[in-house]
Amino acid sequence: MVRKLFAVVIALIVAAWLPCAANTRGPSTPEERAKVLEYTRSLEQHPLAKDSLQKRMWLSEWIVQVPDVSVNVCCKQLKQLESLDKVNDTYSNQLRMQMVYSQAAFLVEHPEEKNTAAIEAAGLAGTLRAYRAIQQFDPTVKYPLLDSLMSLEKHGKLQKYVQHQQPCNGT
Repeated sequence: MVRKLFAVVIALIVAAWLPCAANTRGPSTPEERAKVLEYTRSLEQHPLAKDSLQKRMWLSEWIVQVPDVSVNVCCKQLKQLESLDKVNDTYSNQLRMQMVYSQAAFLVEHPEEKNTAAIEAAGLAGTLRAYRAIQQFDPTVKYPLLDSLMSLEKHGKLQKYVQHQQPCNGT
């Protein structure tokens, strides 16, 4: 219940601050961008570490506030990850938010990238890295959707899969 509440709070913060927060500060700094990469990679490798909540909170706030990195929180893949709750809600919020953080890290590394499918595929790839790390900790964790996506990734078809998804229409 606490995890679901945390996810709802983060979603509300993002939704409420997104339109106005970008106007309240300047672009991200090199130090912040380095921190985004460090925190995101740490969460992909060690999603259950003691400091993971602190890192997620900082990343969420940073993504909302900076005007020069825009993460697509309405992408089809993120909506599909909502189904993880139905299977096992123990780690679903961490995995869902990891997609957002991994997209942000990709955009920091590739600021010129405009290909939405490449950005969203990078977010999914980060989620899959975190999923594999969680499975090392808890081998009983199984999410069929993520298992299918790992198979696509293994065969080099993750971005093609993303390209074939219908874009978000505000629904």
